[in-house]
Amino acid sequence: MQSIELKAIETYNDNLLFLQEIQPELFEKVYALTHAIEQGFFQERYLLEYKDGYFDVLEPSTGNWLYNISSLTHAELAADSINYSKTENVFETFADVRIDDEYAQELQDMDISENSYSGAAGVINYSNKHADKDTTTMKKLYKFIFLGVGLGLHLQTIHEKLQSNVYFIIEDDLELFRLSLFVTKYRELTNNGAELIFSIFDDEDTFRNITNFFLKEHFIYNHYIKFFNLLSHSNKKLKTIQSIIVGQNYLTFNYSALSNSLLRPLSHLKNEYKLLDIGSSYQDTVFTKKPLLLLGAGPSFGKNIKWLIQNHHKFIVVTVAPLLAKLEELKIKPDIVTHVHGFADALPHVEKVKDISFFDDTICLFGGFTSPEFMSYFKQENVFIFEGSSRYKRWNTGITSSNIGSIAYGLLLMLYAKEIYLLGLDFAPDQESGDTHSSTHNYVKNVDLQEDETIGGGLVYRTAIIKTKGNFRDEVFTTLMFNEWKDECNAVANTYRTSVNEHVYNLSDGAYINDTIDLKPDDVIISSLEELDKKDIHKQLLAILNSKSENFLNDEELYNLRARVEYCDNIINILDAHAKSTHYNLDHYHYNLLGVFYNILTDEGQVESSDMNYIITLYLRFVSGFIFDLINTKEIKDEEELITHLDDVVIPQIRRVIVHFKDNLEDYLHFIEKK
Repeated sequence: MQSIELKAIETYNDNLLFLQEIQPELFEKVYALTHAIEQGFFQERYLLEYKDGYFDVLEPSTGNWLYNISSLTHAELAADSINYSKTENVFETFADVRIDDEYAQELQDMDISENSYSGAAGVINYSNKHADKDTTTMKKLYKFIFLGVGLGLHLQTIHEKLQSNVYFIIEDDLELFRLSLFVTKYRELTNNGAELIFSIFDDEDTFRNITNFFLKEHFIYNHYIKFFNLLSHSNKKLKTIQSIIVGQNYLTFNYSALSNSLLRPLSHLKNEYKLLDIGSSYQDTVFTKKPLLLLGAGPSFGKNIKWLIQNHHKFIVVTVAPLLAKLEELKIKPDIVTHVHGFADALPHVEKVKDISFFDDTICLFGGFTSPEFMSYFKQENVFIFEGSSRYKRWNTGITSSNIGSIAYGLLLMLYAKEIYLLGLDFAPDQESGDTHSSTHNYVKNVDLQEDETIGGGLVYRTAIIKTKGNFRDEVFTTLMFNEWKDECNAVANTYRTSVNEHVYNLSDGAYINDTIDLKPDDVIISSLEELDKKDIHKQLLAILNSKSENFLNDEELYNLRARVEYCDNIINILDAHAKSTHYNLDHYHYNLLGVFYNILTDEGQVESSDMNYIITLYLRFVSGFIFDLINTKEIKDEEELITHLDDVVIPQIRRVIVHFKDNLEDYLHFIEKK
């Protein structure tokens, strides 16, 4: 027994050294808990016991043991339960689309700016035929998630079986994790060079950040990610992972849309629209001196129209574009309208307006992706374009998000708004009717407000219902997608909040937004707010925004544009070199393709080329899962045919993406030369 205790202490000390090497923050957590126990500041809830040849954990307060059987037997059974199927205990990180031969050819003949699947149709078509999830299995599980550590013995047995490259180890109970350090040799989980990513006793925001890091590591192997859920551990974190996967940027804003978004500001500059510097100081302007009311299209907007009619003249009113027709009907002239959507399905927002001159005194803060057709409805002198992912102007500042509510909120924070009121930023359906938006929105839907218990599987669950913290209520039902948008909103606010942003009041009966004050509309002390002279407000807005915008690129900015062209040429050279290389077998092809991806993503382009690198990264994240799942599918026997197909499809398609961007950059440079 003494030798067992000494061995446990030796294991514990080695684990501490290991954690200190690879994750100092976790080491500090464990060290702090140990110190608290030793000093009597923390009463242990668990006892590590050795019985009948194995370790177990006793909870003295209840007399319960962690394991109902031998922990060694449990670990073996856990490993036996892991298989290589694509349908059991697995997260899918892709949209499961079906593309037949005819449609694949049709898509490949399109310009990549027309359809995001144009540059991936061939490989998805081949995947549909040869790597169907219901009939094929994986050769290796490159990434794996452990939810719940217990004593960690099952981590060892599963690692011995899988030899995965990346393990995500999640445990909510720090005391239990500390006990596992006496039993499990964590260092041995890396004996094949595997990377360990820990999330131990983390709050939700930290957990989300770590999960995103896990998804980005070796992202080419994300297609199917298997997990093991210890029964004694809550499955809540698995649902959080599911919501994070749904919100991955390559799914919510694909490379094709991003390419259009990055290139469209150049079209706006050709037409002499003004690009706005949103990164400079707006201190001591109308934004800091007057209260702003931001209107979103959530259900709370429709429920508070009477209050809005009575009180809108006390605020600088900022609205999202879907509300324009309704505001016209209510005879409420917004001071600012925001819009970023660049596709034709946004046009009904302005087409439903009966008299667009109603908005002649409305400032338009439009994202660079906004379509020229949409912009043409508004007076050009009122239009100011802020950049998103592009960085053409020297101020090198933009704002991105997958939803306009978050962007509009972020803009007000960046513009030094001192007092902000949010109405219609619910990030949740109506809690009684299930309507996703105010009835004024073109694309309002109705959802069943019943929490979904399904975990894992495909992205069809992006509309699944979960519970989240409410603004006026303890909890509200929301969808996975809305919840991800809410998290984006929190991230945007955290990034762009300034010291001037003193008060943000959330008037919406939806999800809670971090660092906001819940305030029902009827509780706003309207008597303390003065009535605003809207014509004077318009003049002040025009003056400050004109002073911080330009409708041209200067010589330095044009030089940076040429640097992007050079960066594209470098990537094309990498692709052309791969096209000429020889592949001896599928493993060799796998290795060579990894080299291409690595060289592309680590190409040392200038900072000015970071937006182009972002497009390539999104494209590779979008398509690589299909590619490497094909390579990793056990049932594919004709390796030579697969190599030939991938060579014919993958590199030429990546090349198309780069050439498309390069051609548009050069087109703008030629335009400037002719002026």
